[in-house]
Amino acid sequence: MKKGFTLIELIMVIVVLGIIALIAIPIVNNIIKDSKEKAYNEQIDLIVDTARTYMSNNSLKLPSQIDGASVCITIETLQKAGLLSKNDILNPNYTEGSTDLKKQRNFNGAVKVYWQKNKYVYEYKYSDSC
Repeated sequence: MKKGFTLIELIMVIVVLGIIALIAIPIVNNIIKDSKEKAYNEQIDLIVDTARTYMSNNSLKLPSQIDGASVCITIETLQKAGLLSKNDILNPNYTEGSTDLKKQRNFNGAVKVYWQKNKYVYEYKYSDSC
């Protein structure tokens, strides 16, 4: 009696592995996409928090407390102040060749600081001009 697998058994194993791959690949892709989106939002939050730190160190640069008054803090300004490193501005959503500002290699925008409803609001803008 010979020991081994028949052709049918081998085909069935390949079919089962193919079905598992068809199920697993989309799930893994969604997990990767979600983790990149989370990392992207965390980078934006880091940049905004860094702008808060910058403005607390430079309170004379805050806009006047009039609704609509605003000031723009560029990524470059935050880097020159030593508050952001090169790694802090790398975009986890980077897609080579993309013209979408949300998918560029580095964050190149600015944080707009403005007075609204008795408080300062910090908002990331994808352009360096608010």
